[in-house]
Amino acid sequence: MKIRKIWLVSFSPTRTSKSVIEAIGSGIRDIPCETIDLTYPGTDSKRQFAADELAIIGVPVYAGRVAPLAVERLAAIHGSNTPAVVVVTYGNREFEDALIELRDIVEKAAFKPLAACTFIGEHSFSGLETPIAAERPDQVDLVRAADFGAKIIEKLTNLENLGNFTSLDVPGDIPYKEGMRSLPFSPTVIESDCTQCAACIPTCPAGAISLESEISVDKNLCIFCCACIKNCPEGAMLINAAPIKEKRQWLYENCAERKEPELYL
Repeated sequence: MKIRKIWLVSFSPTRTSKSVIEAIGSGIRDIPCETIDLTYPGTDSKRQFAADELAIIGVPVYAGRVAPLAVERLAAIHGSNTPAVVVVTYGNREFEDALIELRDIVEKAAFKPLAACTFIGEHSFSGLETPIAAERPDQVDLVRAADFGAKIIEKLTNLENLGNFTSLDVPGDIPYKEGMRSLPFSPTVIESDCTQCAACIPTCPAGAISLESEISVDKNLCIFCCACIKNCPEGAMLINAAPIKEKRQWLYENCAERKEPELYL
């Protein structure tokens, strides 16, 4: 079948999922490609994709599930028996039920997932003293992603249609495991270091950060993606909450061995 256009669709607060789907797209040559970023507030206007387009959809894993805010934003996209590639990125622990959940989400939205993959991205809790999958996806990962893109378009080109399509088999359990619970805290601002440059505000996918007399983070909205921490030019935001510090230390000690992408076609 002939694909007229490629769509790269991501929810990606720290840009790891976005970098992976861009690499997959780079392996598909000579077909126009456009990007839809669902990360930020106001980017969830309805979009319909055609049957002769390909959607490559990437999201991060939160506690073994698709990030809840990503689920909300993905409600804006709908297919028309549109072939799709589903991609999840995780911080070198486990992706658990996230891939099968994303497959199910896009199938319900009238897409046809014919390929899927998991890639490793630097964990949101990673830091200088406790690096967790630091600088992933790296160049080796991105080359694998591009090669996967080339295989996907070869597969599509050799298909006459998706008429005999059956649901793509990927790892995961149904019912899905319990996801990440709401946390009664948020990143902390070090007021002595904060210059109130407000660089953190547009990086927040949940619109949880504001500046009045000082920078404040609404703990009821914060999804703990840590984009504000990673993008603060002064290093003035950090996680002080004991449960998160304990989890970060556990991840650093127990998830150091390099994991590799998993590809399903």
